[in-house]
Amino acid sequence: MKHRLTSRLAPVVALALLSATALSVVAAPTHASATSPTQPSTETARSLYMNNWTDTTGIWMAPQLAQTDSNTQYGPRLGELHYSPAGATSASAVNQIVDYTGFFRDETNGNKYDQVHDFGSATGYIDSGGVLRSDYGAYNGSATTVTIGRDYAFVPNQHFLVVQYRLHNPGTSAVNLNVLDAVHLNNTGSSGQNVTASWDATRTAADADMSASGQYHVTLGALDGADGHQVGDDTNSTLTSASVAPWYTFDNNGTLANNSSVSAMNVDLAINKRVNVPAGGDATASFYLAIADTACNANAAADAARAHTGTYWLNNTTTAYSNWLAAGSRTTSNFSDTGLSTAFDRALVSIKQSQSPVLGVWPAATNPIAYGYKSWVRDSAVTALALDSSGHHAEADKYFRWLASVQYADGSFGTTYDNWTGQHVSFVEPELDSVGIFLIGAYRHWIQTGDTGFRDAVWPEIQKAANFVSNNIASNGLGPKDASIWEETQEYNAFTQALYVSGLWAAESVAQSKSDTTDADTWSHAAGSIATALQTSSLNSPAGMWNSPDGYYNRAVNADNTGRTTIDSSSDMLMVSGVVDPSSSRAVSHLSKIISTLTHDTYGLARYQGDNFYYTSPYSPAGNEALAAEPSWPQMSMYAAIDDTYTGNTTDALNRLTWYVTRTAAGYMPPGEAVSNVSQKPIISTMVEPVTGAWYVLAALVYTHQADTRTYAPISDAGSNASLTVNSGTTGDWPQWNPIPYFVSKVGNETSGDANTDIKNVAIANDANNIYIRIDNASGTLPGYNTTPKFAVNVYAGDYSGSSSTTTSTTAMYGATLPRPAAYMVGRWSDSTNYAHFSVSGGAWTADSSITSVIAPQWDPTTGRIEVVIPRSALTSGAAADGSVQPITIALVRQNPTTGAWSEDDQLSLRYRLTPTNTAWIYGNVR
Repeated sequence: MKHRLTSRLAPVVALALLSATALSVVAAPTHASATSPTQPSTETARSLYMNNWTDTTGIWMAPQLAQTDSNTQYGPRLGELHYSPAGATSASAVNQIVDYTGFFRDETNGNKYDQVHDFGSATGYIDSGGVLRSDYGAYNGSATTVTIGRDYAFVPNQHFLVVQYRLHNPGTSAVNLNVLDAVHLNNTGSSGQNVTASWDATRTAADADMSASGQYHVTLGALDGADGHQVGDDTNSTLTSASVAPWYTFDNNGTLANNSSVSAMNVDLAINKRVNVPAGGDATASFYLAIADTACNANAAADAARAHTGTYWLNNTTTAYSNWLAAGSRTTSNFSDTGLSTAFDRALVSIKQSQSPVLGVWPAATNPIAYGYKSWVRDSAVTALALDSSGHHAEADKYFRWLASVQYADGSFGTTYDNWTGQHVSFVEPELDSVGIFLIGAYRHWIQTGDTGFRDAVWPEIQKAANFVSNNIASNGLGPKDASIWEETQEYNAFTQALYVSGLWAAESVAQSKSDTTDADTWSHAAGSIATALQTSSLNSPAGMWNSPDGYYNRAVNADNTGRTTIDSSSDMLMVSGVVDPSSSRAVSHLSKIISTLTHDTYGLARYQGDNFYYTSPYSPAGNEALAAEPSWPQMSMYAAIDDTYTGNTTDALNRLTWYVTRTAAGYMPPGEAVSNVSQKPIISTMVEPVTGAWYVLAALVYTHQADTRTYAPISDAGSNASLTVNSGTTGDWPQWNPIPYFVSKVGNETSGDANTDIKNVAIANDANNIYIRIDNASGTLPGYNTTPKFAVNVYAGDYSGSSSTTTSTTAMYGATLPRPAAYMVGRWSDSTNYAHFSVSGGAWTADSSITSVIAPQWDPTTGRIEVVIPRSALTSGAAADGSVQPITIALVRQNPTTGAWSEDDQLSLRYRLTPTNTAWIYGNVR
């Protein structure tokens, strides 16, 4: 999903997400409804991956992969077969076949359909049961007497593929259709390293031994009997020769030579079956293709296949995928429009099918004409995140462990790797957004699975990745520059910077879980530096990311520290990742700018103005596919759908999800990188793109409140200088807080389930005498004075004198764990007017005085907001000097109305710097 400098354009990447327990701030939307299911487009995917979940992958291909594809000698087929019996140690890019194809003759009416490249309108998709459905359509522009479909079931955990021909006779007379099922093997050996093939009458199968070239054993067998067979030499077209290639005799008279053995460099295996298709009726014919490392194992695979019918194996595959889907999150109960839920399921199944079962990576696109067999680590990471978020953790685990294994010594990653071997393939370098994605993904996988073994296994790589960012903060406060998502130039991209911050927060959380406060604080400081630069005006020198004159976040800061003012939809990652609060005024202004500037096709979003990729750009993968500039990129629309959901605009969020579904390929296959705003169809050269499907999955899960893509800082750096006035009852106080940076807490994580004591965000500032804190809760209301349920606000802090001899505690007053030791606590309870000061004595929090020099904490019952003024002198055993930093934890405490027991319900922690005047503030969000 990026604009490549050298030749193509890669898929986009991106972000993290939470499990179903982490939830959003808006009420769950009502069921999406439709009188009939939303339909996909009529465009078909031209290439699709399948695998057996363990060690084998196949690629189905249409006759033409894109408009620029001149290799149109083949028809609909299995175009590739990759096998790695020893797992990653045997991972190989070798394709074991040239093609595995079906050919046809109508023997009743004398029609031949064996120039299969003339099935130019053939379609293919993978259904929700994991079966690839290929329909042949017209032959050379005319309807066939029997409609033909070829279904593929790569049976999970088996070493064979079952093919079943679906035949329907729309006519009034029976038709005898002759089916030739043939595989052309790809011998990679040198002269003399022949393939030896033979016919096994017992198994009704042809066996090929490719071991002379270091390859494998392949078996083609019939499940419904055979009328003829041939093991032949593909280079031999002599009809009278015993080893003639099977197509020639089939084309000649519908027969095969029944040769039972051959040794040649170029070998075909073939079986033909005559099928009577009744008038107005249906029939099937089933075959299998097996692969194994030894003859014994090949026979075992053949015997396993032969034990059941083709229909059994298709049903077996459907059951396996149905169970796999059922084990994760679904949207069938959320969307009454079954088109949306079908697109969700098909996206997941296509992602499952396209993942390398050996390495865990995903191709940039299932159509190799655009990007070959490259895997972008950024794109694969977000695809793994989508699987984790939907409850499919094994697949995500495999990917993140692989990604950790290829990390560079400095903590970064290469841009692309070979999909088959996992070896680095040099491309546009560096694309450092992958560093943030890895940190987010590894953290989320641990959180969602509870697998501390995984956490500990990748902890060294987490440390290296987080240190890579924190050790390379630039003079402008941002993380290292890179080519990022669009791969056009090295700059400080908003997209990458957002992922740096989110990734550092994720790493900080892991460090916190391992009691590594040194790393956690280092990474918190780096995240604060970047977050501050993101909120700094682009008019400053060096420029920040915020375009203050026009109210949006720029695409980037240029390498020379000037602002790149491009309006770019990828910058929405700032909100999607939670680095910028989607509800903040700046985020709302930014999204409005993106939508008003880049919207096409009603709910589609272009990358940026004047984008000519897929149109006139010389780097377009297949020439002019978009038919106009600024094609819509579905991933960008899904970012907007996520932002819409977070801000409560569920109507537009649903409309964007529905728009995506209408721009999927036939059978609801995920689109490629872009959609033509002219044809309103997906671009075929990069379809299917797994990461585009992943973003629909994420957006649908966010919309249905089953995921949250935002990362939340466990402890944020903070510091700003302002003198504020707190009045009794908070009267007239709120406008003065608008410029003060605020920090977001995850909503919905309070212990009690009572949103009154669930922190939404906290703003904080100081002047020479006091620290000022504003707390907004999630409910927007609070009980009045001495009203049930009673609550309290407690603020814990370290000793701002920096003394190491002050007694501290990591346990709050009512038992909650504090993330950093605290020496002092101040608080007010809602049934008291006393503003109490506490210190630690004998291991317990002990009231030692009342604070009377400032107003006691105030709250507004109608808004759920609380204000606290803390004298700086209350948080120190000596002088509280400007520039000193100490942890501050703000806790909302709740009394159980039934038991009367008090407990900390939610808390937010900061590393707060006492900030002098004329010193840059640390951000935070801007209200």
